[in-house]
Amino acid sequence: MTFEEYQNLAAKVPIALRNDRDRIELPVLGLQEETDRLRKLLSGAFASGKFHLTPAQSSEAKDRLADILWCLARLCVEAGVSMENVAAHGIAQLQTRAERLDPNRR
Repeated sequence: MTFEEYQNLAAKVPIALRNDRDRIELPVLGLQEETDRLRKLLSGAFASGKFHLTPAQSSEAKDRLADILWCLARLCVEAGVSMENVAAHGIAQLQTRAERLDPNRR
């Protein structure tokens, strides 16, 4: 499945909206909530001092990441940008940062 296909499917999921502002606030609040849940889950995986996810934690992480992806897709729809373009832009940013942080280029 491509990002475009995912974004199109995510846009079709009905959500209860009281007004136009909810189209933005719902996914933004969802991102905050889901990233906090993921943070807590991953922090718990460091309990032994080493990072280790149990199968149940791994499954929950996948659930949280899927919810985060849905929120991102909804925000892309509202912003009028494709997830493909956001991903390509992100790669370009990573390449620029990697070049700036490369100790051999300093």
